[in-house]
Amino acid sequence: MGIFHGGRWTVLCCVFALTSAATPRKILQNRFSVDYQPFEGPWNDDFDWNVIKEVLHKAPGNAVISPLSVKALLALLYEGSASKSVTERELLQALSGGNEQAVSKLQNDLLQYKQQQRNLLITDRVYHDVSVTIRQKYHSIIEAQYSAITEAIDFQDNLSAAAKINEWIAQNTRGSIQNIIKPDMLQDVLLMLINTVYFKGSWAISFPPNATVDRPFYFGRTSARNQFAATRAAPFMKQRERIFYYKHSDQLNAQFLRLPYDTNRLSMIVVLPDEQLSLSQLLTRLTPQAVHQALADMTEEEVEIELPRFSITYSSSMRECLHQLGIARVFSDEAELPLISRGRSSPLKVSTILQKSCILVDEQGTEASAATEGTLVFTILKQPIKFIANRPFLFLIYDEGKGNWLFAGKVEDPQA
Repeated sequence: MGIFHGGRWTVLCCVFALTSAATPRKILQNRFSVDYQPFEGPWNDDFDWNVIKEVLHKAPGNAVISPLSVKALLALLYEGSASKSVTERELLQALSGGNEQAVSKLQNDLLQYKQQQRNLLITDRVYHDVSVTIRQKYHSIIEAQYSAITEAIDFQDNLSAAAKINEWIAQNTRGSIQNIIKPDMLQDVLLMLINTVYFKGSWAISFPPNATVDRPFYFGRTSARNQFAATRAAPFMKQRERIFYYKHSDQLNAQFLRLPYDTNRLSMIVVLPDEQLSLSQLLTRLTPQAVHQALADMTEEEVEIELPRFSITYSSSMRECLHQLGIARVFSDEAELPLISRGRSSPLKVSTILQKSCILVDEQGTEASAATEGTLVFTILKQPIKFIANRPFLFLIYDEGKGNWLFAGKVEDPQA
């Protein structure tokens, strides 16, 4: 981020870390899938999918973002916006499609996530310069409705301020994200809103480590003939003779595979475009409705899975993306955020929204669940479905109970 002159601006920063690993334990071998109940709505994810498509389309190579993290920051801004203002209207549209009840659901979901304090850790903090007086009402609202904390800091001492903020971010992402704030970012900053999301997931059905083998991953598809330009060997995790929820979407020409985590009704949804379809083409045709339908239509199938291990670190400014999605006023000199602070001669505005994220996905996880009493034993007579992710694919971390997209990303090259 560049250095800003001529004004004292607001900076927002959302950072998140995601891992799928744990100490391996003895795996109970059984064929059965983990119970699945797709979210029945009402959905409020149009904004999420607009962000996902905008960021992943433009990001070169691998990328991972958290739509929930972005919405958490926008919600804090929404609470500080002037009633009936353009700023409030733009933020409300993004958060809820204009439905204030959806904002209440987001508040409740965020509070519940924060109360879990287990494998999903979400935190918010509003850092303000010592010269800024935060309105007591704003402080009370974000503390009660978002469990967010305000803290005074001397931004003029940018070295000390950056070190303090980075220490807080590292603590709340278990050390996964380091040094996102540089001292020169803090010049002319009055207010910094930060959201962190940390998730460490353990597979409900672990991948056997001794089954992992190297095999080619095809990447760098050329537009002329829609063929891959290169291959690279990558370690592929494997599953055999197990039941997973799966759906091939004829509408999207893509396979949907559910890989459940062991708690909280969270799962990874891997979306693999058919061989004739590029990842970019899939992103273009994705709609929330098509994804909802694919999730609702998933059925239990025996699936042979080959999925590469991957690790991604990604950082980006969200300002351009949000501007493209209709959130412009809050970045301008006309930003209307009077409910955040008082006694100011010039209005606050947002400089940018920063993201830095990392994800690690590998074989490890907790032991598979024991067979449930009363489970019917059956045999699948047809050949197993093959889910071979040897070309670019999407992945989504999905809360099946609340209908929230915690993370979304793409793997263009697992060895990059």
